Amino acid sequence: MAKTITTADAITQGLTAQHIATNLANYEAARSPFFVFEITDLSNLLNTNYQNGIDADDAADNMMDGAKATEAIRLNVTKCDVPHYSVGVLEYVRGNDKVKFAGVPSYNDGSITVDDVVGLDTKSILMAWLRLAYDPHTFKGGRMKDYKKTCTLLEYTQDYELIRSWTLYGCFVTGIQENSFDRESDEKRSMTVAISYDRAVMNIPEEEAE
Repeated sequence: MAKTITTADAITQGLTAQHIATNLANYEAARSPFFVFEITDLSNLLNTNYQNGIDADDAADNMMDGAKATEAIRLNVTKCDVPHYSVGVLEYVRGNDKVKFAGVPSYNDGSITVDDVVGLDTKSILMAWLRLAYDPHTFKGGRMKDYKKTCTLLEYTQDYELIRSWTLYGCFVTGIQENSFDRESDEKRSMTVAISYDRAVMNIPEEEAE
């Protein structure tokens, strides 16, 4: 005869919501607004008013400050896709028998939504990053060492304790979309930035030793 699970057994085995309610020190609901998206090394960006044909000294004068550019992006990202990967499926067939096994992994492209804030010039920074992959002034493509960046997505509790982080390697902008100008609307302007990356690794911070 199958054993009947009592309410006490269910709580002990963690099968009901009461398990969380009676162990409040160990659990907390993860919440969407508490995150930070950071980009490493934006020091090689040129201002978007850069024109083809200026000399090297003028180009150096038009170089954006990497720390300020990174901070502007960090402050203005309002939404961010969570990185995930999927594993391809390969099949081995012999007669009527089929066996499946894991193939090559692939990482899903994502996007970030960024507020367009006057004074921080977030739009110019993102356009400059995109232009590292292709410059419409010169009709030239860029080099991976310039346009690929390392990005980090950090997730916090509401009292700002770090609980998870993702490192995105080889991240670059593939396109930027903006909401339209509209005289009949009083909405803030924002941009959706499509990003691609080679791989993403999730990390959970180690608990400090007591």
